[in-house]
Amino acid sequence: MDNISNEENDTSQSKPRRTWWQLIRRMVFLYVIVPYLSLTLLCFVFQRKMMYAPTVAESLQVEALGLDLELIHDEQIQTPDGETLNGWHLTPPLADLENKSPLMIYFPGNASNRHGRITDLREVAAAGFNVLIFDYRGYGDSSGKTTEKNLTADARLVWKYAREELNYDEDQIVVFGESLGGAVSLSLWAADNPNPPQPAALILNSTFYSMPKTAAYHYPVFPFRYLVLDRWPSMDRIENVSAPITTYHGTVDQIVPVAHGRELAQAGNNVEFIELPNCGHNDIPIHHLRTKLELVRAEMMEKTAIPLNEL
Repeated sequence: MDNISNEENDTSQSKPRRTWWQLIRRMVFLYVIVPYLSLTLLCFVFQRKMMYAPTVAESLQVEALGLDLELIHDEQIQTPDGETLNGWHLTPPLADLENKSPLMIYFPGNASNRHGRITDLREVAAAGFNVLIFDYRGYGDSSGKTTEKNLTADARLVWKYAREELNYDEDQIVVFGESLGGAVSLSLWAADNPNPPQPAALILNSTFYSMPKTAAYHYPVFPFRYLVLDRWPSMDRIENVSAPITTYHGTVDQIVPVAHGRELAQAGNNVEFIELPNCGHNDIPIHHLRTKLELVRAEMMEKTAIPLNEL
């Protein structure tokens, strides 16, 4: 009888311990694991809405906006899959009528639309460049769905448009990309492109190493780096660029750390990496870009100048 009583006492004493352990596991499951998995699932499903932040407009035609018709011209590309890309072609206020001004192809960041960049576009034009900019699919008044695959294909269409429709030679073109636009511009040098461009220069601003690396920086405790659909592997593409590259990056960039920009620059060849002290993600001083463009333009003009002994 004593043995039976002892066993009952042991059992009654152990029950609370199992109950508390079960309660703790239940709380962990309900308040940690379920929210964690739910947030991971939500971010996976809506990741492109987090990655791309377009400002949609019914129409951004020059005349409708009351812009200078002599400076800015509407351009349009019809994609093979039936979408429409709308953009502008800006020409300098004091265009050289004898020598065609060089062209900057401007690939914007992940927010707003081309109208939101009108001031910067005019600054580029004032540096002696024509400017070609198209809104990505789903941005501004362009149709379609924004994905890495679509934007990569469209970047090649924009390059082709500059070459074949606007009749610019490769050495007359500078490619510029800001943030996401840097990744879009580098997609021109993706491994599957049989005809990568040979522009006079490539200029990048606040461009990330890759989207998984950026996701891991912002969400280190989540597995988002493995779940990113649009990976934008800029580090693999920059090494294929033979043109001179200049990349700007702010030292206090909270979106893409300057260390990531430095790693991207180190992955390329012939890259000039310029750190901008106390500048954030969208804080590139326009005078830096304008000064660089004026230098590039002078180099381009020098290369295309006809030697005196050939006159």
